[in-house]
Amino acid sequence: ALYFILLARECSGFGRSTSHARSNALGDCSSRMQTSTRGGTRTHRIRSNSSYQPNQSQLYSSAVAVDVVKLKYTEYSKPSDASSSSAITKPPVLIVHGLLGQSRNFASLAQSLAAQLQFKRRIIAVDLRNHGESGHADSMSYTAQAQDLLKVMDREGMEEAVLVGHSMGGKVVKAAALLHPDRVAGLVVMDISPVRYETHEAHWGSVKETIESIVGVDLDSCGGGKRDVDMALRSSIADPALRAFILTNLNECRDTGELSWKINIESIASELDGIAGFEICNPDGSSIEETEGGLVYTGDVLFIKGGASKFVQNSHLETIQSYFPNYLLTSIRSAGHWLHAEAPEDTTAMLKRYLDR
Repeated sequence: ALYFILLARECSGFGRSTSHARSNALGDCSSRMQTSTRGGTRTHRIRSNSSYQPNQSQLYSSAVAVDVVKLKYTEYSKPSDASSSSAITKPPVLIVHGLLGQSRNFASLAQSLAAQLQFKRRIIAVDLRNHGESGHADSMSYTAQAQDLLKVMDREGMEEAVLVGHSMGGKVVKAAALLHPDRVAGLVVMDISPVRYETHEAHWGSVKETIESIVGVDLDSCGGGKRDVDMALRSSIADPALRAFILTNLNECRDTGELSWKINIESIASELDGIAGFEICNPDGSSIEETEGGLVYTGDVLFIKGGASKFVQNSHLETIQSYFPNYLLTSIRSAGHWLHAEAPEDTTAMLKRYLDR
């Protein structure tokens, strides 16, 4: 509940607080790491080969015909960066939100991270397709969404970037890294595995129920504005904080009072089965499951798991390693799925140490 309250404040322009990194929050990714967090310590394997240079024959770039959507994004940087761009020598960071989220959910984290980094970087948070202020499209495939991210990089003149993604956004950045490893300088994945989630699993079943509840709201009958929408959701979503979070995706025209969703809820609902999975396409259009040896990203990858979340499980580790052999999985035991809101200081500290390593 606290997470949804925080996000509702972020989307209203409130809750802009700073946090301070703890120097021992994350060890150097070039060796075996021991991670200390507020709620406890849990560290899994990492294999590092920082001198690795991918052979051009191993690089994948999607030739699949996809409709690229122009994404809205916001850049966060320290004030001195604007007048000293030459001082920024490290690859930029792209932060990608999850399902029903938007870039503003990461405003506080991005601002805090920009202020704390030892090595200056551009930090950009994006709205994914069908979310926030970005354009709408029928497809929510991870291949298409990875292409959207690359278009942002192209538009901003970025040869490569470090990608940070939460939940569905974590799957998007993983797809981008697997399909375009030459464009990805590093990868941080927040509480999501490269696996298919099923509706019988409580954590994914609740996601499906939330989407169905939103689809079931008749905005035309909600003459009382957001209050009526909240009442319509109440019968299926008991948590008021969750409803408040959902309502951050609702537009209300000041002149007419007409209501509309920022999110393309119809496409999201119709594509939910694909969102639950992790299917991306090779240049010939075949699934990665059909590729001999599969796709692999050999750069350093940091997985951050919420200790109270079920989205990353021990049974997923073999699959994670098959795609990302040089990975570290660490957890913040006191946090759930929305660890960047529930444990912002620990999350920011981990990102800082990964980026400054």
